[in-house]
Amino acid sequence: MSIKTLVVAPYAGLAELTNSLKADLEEFDITVIQGDLSEVLPQIDSFHLQGYDLIISRGGTATLLSKHSYLPVIDIQVSGFDILRMLTLVKGFQAPVEMIGFRNVIEGIISGSNLMDMDISYTVIHHQDEVDQALQAAKSKGVKVIVGDNITVKKATGHGMQGVLITSGPESVKAAFTQAKQIYKISQTYKVKNQAFETLLSTMETGYAIVDQEGTVKYANQAFRDLLKLKESQSNLFRSYPYLQKLLVNLGQGITLDHQMMMVDQEGQFALTGDEIPMESDLKVYYLKARPAAQAADADIHFGYSAGLNHTFPPLIMTQAVYSKEKASYTLPMAVYGEEGAGRRLFVLGSLMDHSKTMVEIKIFKSAEASFRALLALISICNEDQILYISGAENLTLTAQEEFAIALEKVAAKTVFSFLEDPVFMLEQTQIDKKLYNFFKKQIVYIAPLHERREDLEEYIRAFLISFNEKYGKQIVGVRPEVIEALHDHSWANNLFELKDVMEQFVQHTSSEYIDTNVLPILYGLQQNQKNKGSLDPELTGLNLNQTLDHIEKDIIQIVLEQEGMNQSHAANRLGINRSTLWRKLKG
Repeated sequence: MSIKTLVVAPYAGLAELTNSLKADLEEFDITVIQGDLSEVLPQIDSFHLQGYDLIISRGGTATLLSKHSYLPVIDIQVSGFDILRMLTLVKGFQAPVEMIGFRNVIEGIISGSNLMDMDISYTVIHHQDEVDQALQAAKSKGVKVIVGDNITVKKATGHGMQGVLITSGPESVKAAFTQAKQIYKISQTYKVKNQAFETLLSTMETGYAIVDQEGTVKYANQAFRDLLKLKESQSNLFRSYPYLQKLLVNLGQGITLDHQMMMVDQEGQFALTGDEIPMESDLKVYYLKARPAAQAADADIHFGYSAGLNHTFPPLIMTQAVYSKEKASYTLPMAVYGEEGAGRRLFVLGSLMDHSKTMVEIKIFKSAEASFRALLALISICNEDQILYISGAENLTLTAQEEFAIALEKVAAKTVFSFLEDPVFMLEQTQIDKKLYNFFKKQIVYIAPLHERREDLEEYIRAFLISFNEKYGKQIVGVRPEVIEALHDHSWANNLFELKDVMEQFVQHTSSEYIDTNVLPILYGLQQNQKNKGSLDPELTGLNLNQTLDHIEKDIIQIVLEQEGMNQSHAANRLGINRSTLWRKLKG
């Protein structure tokens, strides 16, 4: 069976030489393409799809390919014959000469010139972006002749200097193919084992992937690709999920993600855990484990990344004026509070974020020592270009909250805490620690619920109508007065998110120019569901009536709290008591 080999030749002469040697390399099925550093990188994905066993190239092009491809890459070396030929050629120049190139290309010539007592200056580059600077420096020293690889010689002409290309002879190319044959034999042994492991992993529902520091997917099972919606042709994770680059940086800084602390994506579709894989080389490699976000409910802490505004809500609804009646400029750290769905997070995205900042979102569900230590490590590496948006801090113990506040004082990132209740009330009820409260007390912003800003309701309705017209290709121009009235009368328990869902359904079910009363059953159905959800029927709630009145009262309060998503304000309003009374009865 032939070894399917791709030869990437940085210069035309190497391509011609390789083609001329094909007859002597019968064990190989050889494809030759010509391309330098800038031309090769965009083609890497297509290389992987064509079933090559390995790649042969030279110099900086080989180095680049080895960083971005999971295939073995063999570098065509500069042989002793190549060195002698080059030194003989250069020796004839009377003008000043300098070598500029990647170390793997010019190192042998440097050693050879020293042995032959030839004084040739040289500059080693590590990236093609360094070539122009090296050429300018050489020209300023009076150098007239530049010896180097393909990219260096090309650019030398533009700087007004003679370029001499370091070429590889037939013996160097043949040696590379001999090395390729040995590597292929070794790789085949491991390939059988890898195929067995891949077959096993492909049957698992949990997604697994191996990714390097550049985002190149070295391996991903089908479950991982399905969860992240990655096609087989997509070999770079960062192109689809740029924010995951920050995740890998965090993993490289010692942050370990496990079942206690997970990263959840911006759309809430998947959750990731992972860690860095120790390697003997400088290459950083990571394993990632993906599962549906719904299966991450048992984690103590979730976190994720948001970069500026998203398109979930129309721009009008992302503005500062929508959420807060306070017109003063905001200072950080701060706290925002308000009902579920009122727009606390949207307020931060719309009012405090700019294009240079990233928001690190942290949701704390439970207080456990291991996850809390991981949280402290995570915030310690956040920088001044990031905003920490923290919800659920009240779920930490008071001792942990105090330690958390002390740690945040040393963090470069700005901090925003998010609460469902007024932090002042939570402090009074010892739900939050005094030191934590003092950390943000200078700036506390109340995000009013939708039922407290009904005067803005029609403005929001128009904004959502425009947005969903674009999404669904509709041309709806307005909403009938009867529908507007019904929307005004609705309670909006889930605030903006509920309004968004209702308007989306209205647009989907409207085929004329106006949203008419025929869509109202959607709203009435929602109201009935909320009514059923709020029922205190003992058969539906499991309420035990065979106990003392005090215990029944306490159980009713607990049931109403659960039905209201543990929102004490909502529960107190339904029960006709204030929050202090509700808290006292629960404690009693």
